[in-house]
Amino acid sequence: MVDSKLDFVGFGALNVDVFYLLRPGGRVDEIVPGLNPGGERMGNESERENILRSAGKHADVTGRSGGGQAANTAVALARMGFQCGFLGKVGDGEMGDFLLESLENVDKGHVRRGGNSGMCLCILDQDGERANAVFPGCNDTVSLDDSDAEYVRSSRALHLTSFCNESVLEMQGWILSQAGRDLMVTFDPGEIYSRLGLDRVRDILQYTRVLFATSEELRLLTGKEPQGAAEDIIRCGTDIVVWKQSGSGSEIISEDENLIIPAAKAEKVVDKTGAGDVYAAGFIAGLLLELPLEQCGRLASEAAALSISGYGREKYPDRRFLRKFLN
Repeated sequence: MVDSKLDFVGFGALNVDVFYLLRPGGRVDEIVPGLNPGGERMGNESERENILRSAGKHADVTGRSGGGQAANTAVALARMGFQCGFLGKVGDGEMGDFLLESLENVDKGHVRRGGNSGMCLCILDQDGERANAVFPGCNDTVSLDDSDAEYVRSSRALHLTSFCNESVLEMQGWILSQAGRDLMVTFDPGEIYSRLGLDRVRDILQYTRVLFATSEELRLLTGKEPQGAAEDIIRCGTDIVVWKQSGSGSEIISEDENLIIPAAKAEKVVDKTGAGDVYAAGFIAGLLLELPLEQCGRLASEAAALSISGYGREKYPDRRFLRKFLN
């Protein structure tokens, strides 16, 4: 939307999301021991085939989609008309080809290839609640160089999400140190980074304009309840904390104000997969368009409500959605 400059670059894990719907009476922990609805578990390559076989016994495959938090956000923003790019890595085989195609109109010139693509087993219960079993694959071996730093400097915004390998977290800190202070940085730590604690992500927080997190992630990150957690995060240098509360809406917290954003009503709930990522896309779209924070929150809420009315990315917001909201 601004000359040849990118509006947005995402930097996060790229996974093929394979969707399973539990059969009536089925439980998530029958497929992945210790996993509960709404939770997430990391798996290694030796477990992958056994868990896939177990999934086939207790659930039905409903489809697959390109996935990953930052990737979902990038695709949603690109569909709304923003110029988007991505930093990441996919495998050499058919799954890698599928992931690149799933990024649609997002620039893929800085996505590396090699090894086995990451996979996320998305197990949905009858209420649309999702549990994830993640197999990182080649995501854990992603690396950056000076050309990637220049790529980020050519963008207006950078969105960071989590990896399973902590060495990639250090790389994300490095890219921020190279990017300069004019870049708008947004950050969704997810459960993986939140479990590391505040000190471990402080190098990212000092550059962050907006952090997105759920109640549980805020507690994991700081050991405090959400309001106190937000205050601690802001003291680290972050300007705004967006506390995501699922069906209860969201709260935008800064030093100057707290804004309560009601949840938008969805026509129907099919799949809550990626709703938080699309919320982030709506909020970032509002920031790029220089809307007031309350309008950023309402745009984010409307975008997320639309996204859960279909499987995967099939109901993500587009240009028509954005025009309708702005009008």
